[in-house]
Amino acid sequence: MKQITRMRKAVCIMANELKKAGYSLSQAFKTAWKRVKFSMTIRAAGTTFGNRQECLNFLKQFRQNDLSVTLEREPDNEYDNNAIQIVVHILSLSKRTVIGYVPKELARELAKVIDMGIQVKASLMQIIGGYSYKETLGALINIAI
Repeated sequence: MKQITRMRKAVCIMANELKKAGYSLSQAFKTAWKRVKFSMTIRAAGTTFGNRQECLNFLKQFRQNDLSVTLEREPDNEYDNNAIQIVVHILSLSKRTVIGYVPKELARELAKVIDMGIQVKASLMQIIGGYSYKETLGALINIAI
C-alpha cells in the first residue's frame, strides 16, 4: 500500500512539472504515469566536461555488476538548481566518480520527486561512443521510480 501511495505522489509531482512546461493536464498525467510505470533510458548530459571522458574510458574495463549508480541532487549548482548528478560507484575499488547529469528537461521533474524523499533507482546500461580518435564517450543510464 505504501508503494502505491509513493507512486501516486511521484506521478502528481511529475505531472505538475510537465503542466508548467506546457503539457495539457491529461498529457502531463499520461507522460508521468509512463515514466513511473516503466523505466526510462537517458543519455547522460555533460559527459565532455572536465575529466569525465577519462573517467568513462576507465569505467569501460569494468563489468556491469562491478558498478552501481546513484542520482544525487545538486541544488547549489550555479547553472541549474534542479541539477541531478549521475554518480558511478566502483564497488571493488570503493571509489566513485561523477560521469554527468540527468538532462535538464527530465531533471526538473525528477528533482521534485527526489526532494520529496521518493527513491529513484539508476543503473549504467552501457558506455557508448569512442569509435574513432575524435568521437567522444557517453553513457546510457536506466532510471526507475
